[in-house]
Amino acid sequence: MIARLVALADHTKWEVRRAVAHVAAQTLHGAFEPVLAKLATDDNNRVRQAADAAALRRRDWANASVLGRQHEDHINATLDDIEVRFGPRGRAAVKRASEQIANTFARELYHEVIKLLSPLAASADRLRTRLADDSATRADLVDEAIRIEQRAAHLRAVLDGMRSYTAQPKLGFATENLKDVIDETVALVRDHRRAPGAPGAPDIEVHVDDAITAEVSRGRLVQALMNLLVNAVEAYAGLEAALPIVVRAVQEDTRVVIAIADAGCGMNEEVLADAPVLFATSKPNGTGFGLPLAIKIIESEHDGWLRLASTKGRGTVATVTLPVRRPRGPT
Repeated sequence: MIARLVALADHTKWEVRRAVAHVAAQTLHGAFEPVLAKLATDDNNRVRQAADAAALRRRDWANASVLGRQHEDHINATLDDIEVRFGPRGRAAVKRASEQIANTFARELYHEVIKLLSPLAASADRLRTRLADDSATRADLVDEAIRIEQRAAHLRAVLDGMRSYTAQPKLGFATENLKDVIDETVALVRDHRRAPGAPGAPDIEVHVDDAITAEVSRGRLVQALMNLLVNAVEAYAGLEAALPIVVRAVQEDTRVVIAIADAGCGMNEEVLADAPVLFATSKPNGTGFGLPLAIKIIESEHDGWLRLASTKGRGTVATVTLPVRRPRGPT
């Protein structure tokens, strides 16, 4: 069958040659490689377009297959290590649990994307209707285009958040001066948010001893602390920022404790309970990934823990506890 399809690439009718290109787009069979190269220089423009599209799709499939194999190899290596430590039953239990977590994540992501796509589709439909309406003004069309742009940007932010949350970076741990790490985080927040001292924007005070150190993955810890600080800054939205955000750190035996306290809007018990849940957000343009990512970095990557305490109308305290030294596994 493949041989007969390849032979049809020389057919006198351009419709047949284009159909061969369409077939080639549905398979990675190597016999179609020279066929597509030939059809890409065909005299008919539609045939050339079909051949180019087929070649692009085949390349995407090939790349996806390679990434899929690499992903599968990584998972199997992890499961092999678990089996060595805990036996076949441990491997099977971890595999079942990971599949359930992946399925839950996929369902939640699907529902979240659908929620974002529905108003985006509605905006596109309104824009099309207004374009066909002679009475629609330029301002009406611009407003609808802006809404589409904003909703597309929100969808992109959710997908970017998902990518950050599911990333498995190579972690490099080193003993870092904790005050330097926190100062770097505060500087980043000040660069990306309203400047302290501006109307409604809180100041950020840092009270950390220069002698405190901890073995951390600096870039990842900065990302986690930045997410917490951004949440603290945004808690002042619509409020008079009379009291500053205060960041403190102390060493307690083999652990360091970092506390980020704000005097923002605070949360009631229900909102506080939902805060660590993926996609849960009370912000109009929130993605629901900031706090879960901070928890992942602090707890899964740094063997620490993150606790939140909040009172509606009074503010929130995020407490991060980290080991001074990374736990060493058995040799």
